[in-house]
Amino acid sequence: MDGPIKILAIDGGGIRGVLAARILMEIETLAHKPLGRAFDLIAGTSTGGIIACGLAKPTAPMSAESLRDLYVKRGEEIFHRSLWRVATSGAGIVDERYPAEPLEAILMDALGNDKLSDIKGTRLLATSYAIELPPAAKTSAAPQSTRAPYFFKSWNVDDPNKPLPPAWDYFLRDVARATSAAPTYFPPALIQSVAGERGAMIDGAVVANNPAMCALAEAMRLWPRRDYMVVSVGTGELERDIPYLEAKDWGLLGWARPILSVLMDGSCDTVSYELNRILQGKYFRFDISLGVRGDPKAAFDDLDNASQENIALLLGRAEMLLGKPETIEQLRQVAEYLG
Repeated sequence: MDGPIKILAIDGGGIRGVLAARILMEIETLAHKPLGRAFDLIAGTSTGGIIACGLAKPTAPMSAESLRDLYVKRGEEIFHRSLWRVATSGAGIVDERYPAEPLEAILMDALGNDKLSDIKGTRLLATSYAIELPPAAKTSAAPQSTRAPYFFKSWNVDDPNKPLPPAWDYFLRDVARATSAAPTYFPPALIQSVAGERGAMIDGAVVANNPAMCALAEAMRLWPRRDYMVVSVGTGELERDIPYLEAKDWGLLGWARPILSVLMDGSCDTVSYELNRILQGKYFRFDISLGVRGDPKAAFDDLDNASQENIALLLGRAEMLLGKPETIEQLRQVAEYLG
């Protein structure tokens, strides 16, 4: 009998993707092969979508270590605002906090001109939300619809054995830009398919910050009546409290950024609960608390704190997780499946 279909899913979390990349380094070492060849399906949301694109990249796939280094070396480029932008954007209240150009340049450097249709060794799924749907995504049942969740897929959904239609094919750099276009942080992504159809996208975290359940649903369609194994990698669990006395008078503007983190964290926990119940022993979740106020080893949970101090703290949390006996045992079991 064939072994289970192997699925990797990576959460969103901004700069906290460095924590996920460090965990993936350990899994890649145990697998003795690039993760793009170790898993049948790789799914990612937001920063996890960037990582997933890098792992699945057909031309010179990126290693987990190179992705970690990308965050360490270029994270501050992504989350950098000029003094002019600070002065003219009202501290991010009336404009996005960061320009898209640095992120887009980094994605171009990392992902080049590879497309979804070029991916062969694994299948890639990345989440997003279309605020303007591309024409191909409008169904006959709702031809006037303009907004909906949007899932980038590297395969033909009508027949996986046939080529991906150009209207559904995108450059990986555009997929990564779309899945990580976090509202209030970056402008929406206006991207174009290989067929020339345009769509406007925002961060997949508003759909599924933990894309593991989405990935399992797709795997069940691609490989029906099989066993499935899911490795789900987080970017740190939020433990830092939001004091009532601070939050009670925030209003719309005050809640604009904190509410995104709250919604992302809650959805991740829900997906983990569901998959634990469904897969019973074949679901492996790797994540750790980022710490609480007053803990000198706690990392900041802000999506955009790309300071070298915080990156070091995030990597420290990853090392703490990887040193736990229960994590070591889980990694041993994962290695058996990937071997």
